Amino acid sequence: MNKDFYKKIVSFVQINIKVVAPVFLMLVSAIVTYVALSARDRRASAPEITVQEPVDVQTPDVVEETPVPIVLTENTDAGLSDFFSGYYLCHSNGDVDTLETMIDSLDLLDKLVKAEQSRYLDYELQNIYTIPGYDDSSVIAFAVTNVTFDKYPEDPLPAYDGFYVRKNADGSFTIITSELPAEEDDYVTRAIACDDVIELGNRITTDYNDRITAKPELLTYMKELDSVVSLEAGEKLAALNAGEEIEMPEIETDPEEGDEPEIRMATANSNVNVRVSDSMNADTMGQLRGGQSVEVTEIKGNGWSQINYDGRVGYVKSEYLTLEIDISTVETIGTVTAIETLNIRATASTDGMIMGSFAKGTTARLVSEENGWCEVVYNNKVVYLSSQYLEIVLD
Repeated sequence: MNKDFYKKIVSFVQINIKVVAPVFLMLVSAIVTYVALSARDRRASAPEITVQEPVDVQTPDVVEETPVPIVLTENTDAGLSDFFSGYYLCHSNGDVDTLETMIDSLDLLDKLVKAEQSRYLDYELQNIYTIPGYDDSSVIAFAVTNVTFDKYPEDPLPAYDGFYVRKNADGSFTIITSELPAEEDDYVTRAIACDDVIELGNRITTDYNDRITAKPELLTYMKELDSVVSLEAGEKLAALNAGEEIEMPEIETDPEEGDEPEIRMATANSNVNVRVSDSMNADTMGQLRGGQSVEVTEIKGNGWSQINYDGRVGYVKSEYLTLEIDISTVETIGTVTAIETLNIRATASTDGMIMGSFAKGTTARLVSEENGWCEVVYNNKVVYLSSQYLEIVLD
């Protein structure tokens, strides 16, 4: 976020706290949820306000020009929507190198903090609202998002963030973080104090407070993450300054154009929702039944699998799928033969989904045995059988 712009928002919220946030927040900036995990030097205090006595001054009779009302409207610029979709995708993936090309200035500590945050947070853009900028080449944008924390995938928190954005000659956009000229800066100050921005803040704050009240342990986790992210980013900064190499998040890359995706078959371990994107907050487009086979076109690094769902692209959490495998690539240590008919399980537990029956006398190759369960290769899948119903012969 534009540092001056952010300070203006925080100061404005502080001054108008009775209007904007009648319910106490952990931080004034908690309505911008991810800022709770940002570098600490981004937190600003309200400016001291000096009230002067009125002075009796003779002024000429002039007709003052009525300023044009500043109105916040829903974004209709598809290019700006694509820009912010990419911006938040970079945040979710920890792709700080691409993020750096979208902002006119991003220092090393900011990059490290955003990279660390990506290990714990997932962002989903909900809407964008805009106010015209100081000139035709600029716009003030407020992006409303849902922020999901790794340990609470079913409890996204609402957030909004403000940006001052410049439209470049080639149609691309850049988030401006550098100092603005005085007139332009004054315009931004007036714009973010308009009634529509206050109303947006009220709405997001109320929703945020309601969700935090219902899930207080999430607030505790946010505080813990603040410390963890600050520590990890600080340690990596120190390592870089010492000339050491550091590990950054692995960035997912799309297949090269023209490359055919590798298609693998999988079986659903239980009934599971198919979603339109790789997020627990995404809309559902249908459901796989337990035991149903499906084509997997991509296994993503964020715990999701892309599938072919009735000719459409869908997404399922990978943990709910069992991939078929190439038997020749699996090392086995012997065979098992059923002495009684028993259930085939997706996991080594009596709570594991039943994927079918393993009939008496049936044989399969043994991969491993542990804690009363045998991991075996059966019908091109790795599945689990209870050891007590098997005769085991090692190679």
